[in-house]
Amino acid sequence: MDFKYNGIILSKKDVGETDRIYMILTREAGKIKVLGKGVRRPNAKLAGHLEPITHSEIFLSKGRGSGKLTGAATVENFSKLKADIESLVHVSRAVKALEKIIPEQQEEKNIFNFFSEYLTVMDGLCGRKVSGKREIVTLGFLFKLLGEAGYGLEIRKCVVCGNRLQPGNNHFSVSRGGVLCGDCQKGELQKIKIEDSSIKFMRLFDRNKIGNLEKLHASKEDIDNLGKIIKKALDWVIG
Repeated sequence: MDFKYNGIILSKKDVGETDRIYMILTREAGKIKVLGKGVRRPNAKLAGHLEPITHSEIFLSKGRGSGKLTGAATVENFSKLKADIESLVHVSRAVKALEKIIPEQQEEKNIFNFFSEYLTVMDGLCGRKVSGKREIVTLGFLFKLLGEAGYGLEIRKCVVCGNRLQPGNNHFSVSRGGVLCGDCQKGELQKIKIEDSSIKFMRLFDRNKIGNLEKLHASKEDIDNLGKIIKKALDWVIG
């Protein structure tokens, strides 16, 4: 019996002489791993619909969420994105985070939807003068991914005392999962200085859709500070 999924191909791995294993993020069943028999043969028809960063309809046999590929049809190829090396660097970071954070065969409809939206936005940025836009959209996606996966960061009040954050001497603690106020940060060993503008950006990430993030303007200093904080959070979660 065949099952149909809407899936975005995350990665592929060659096995045997002509086969591949694909990691796919689906709307219906979350992240799944499937076997493509014979897809590396010269006359194989499925391979072109199963390239990483492709949204395809996927047909599987042998049960939901696992099994053997029997068919595929491209829904969105993201061709401009695949031809833009700078954009691919950022998207590859997002894909690696998804693969490591999201468990297999657990429905993640929200994550599928905003990952699809993220790829659409990044595809639309290709060929435009968009200094810093790719970085800020990707950082926003990674921040939202942490929240959807259950690792949301406290950015509205001090994660220790619960008091409202005041502008100035705030720090981020990855082990505590959020921002420390000027008083509570004093005894914390593992901390990063977080700028007021970075807190503002993370609040904007939290309440905006991915499609709105390309409208944000960020300085290199903001991007560097946000990048350092989100990387620390991802490293902590991934282990």
